[in-house]
Amino acid sequence: MFSEVFQMEKILGFCEKMWYVIGANILFLLSNFPVLLFFLFVGVSQVRTCLPLFLLCMVPMGPALSALFYTMNRLLFGTESGAWRDFRKAYMDDWGQKYLLAAGHMFLILIFEINIEFFAVQVPIFPLMILFVILFAAALVVTPNLYLLASRYRMKNRDIVKTSLILLVTRPASTLGSMVSLGVILMLFELKAGTAVLFMGSLYGFLITFMNQKVLHSLEENHI
Repeated sequence: MFSEVFQMEKILGFCEKMWYVIGANILFLLSNFPVLLFFLFVGVSQVRTCLPLFLLCMVPMGPALSALFYTMNRLLFGTESGAWRDFRKAYMDDWGQKYLLAAGHMFLILIFEINIEFFAVQVPIFPLMILFVILFAAALVVTPNLYLLASRYRMKNRDIVKTSLILLVTRPASTLGSMVSLGVILMLFELKAGTAVLFMGSLYGFLITFMNQKVLHSLEENHI
């Protein structure tokens, strides 16, 4: 009898965590409603053509991603108190600062892309084109670091950017892991889009949070 009760508790606990994951993912998707509208009415194929509009729609991704990392961190340590409560708390905490961080991030990506086009087509200068390609790639790859730090620490945006770039260079394993995680999510979406859409955001957030625990602990030991 006790074993049956124990098994039932395990099943209920698993179901609660699954609902937490699905709930956090749904909230993440709803928080990115502008980019969903872009995909619906403009189309994925038009991202490069309408890049300024697309990046403007991507600004809410910053605070949403921070909130997702926060919820997945609580799930990882078993301190979750409900997807809506945790996600809302993380999203609203310093939301203005996170929006400014995301807006600056998207603006830099736009500037780097414009410079790539300019030095590749308008005034062909190969070294400068390569430089801005590298900067553009770095601005994309540093994304998890930016919003993971924003989700966990109270820092000025300048310090978040500085620390994120340092981690990008000094922690190549974590950087590679973040890229692989995104690749896995995109692969799952390609294979099973209907199922992946229920978990892809939360799964990505969990993988990033899990892989960066040692990095975060190292930062805390050094009194970030």
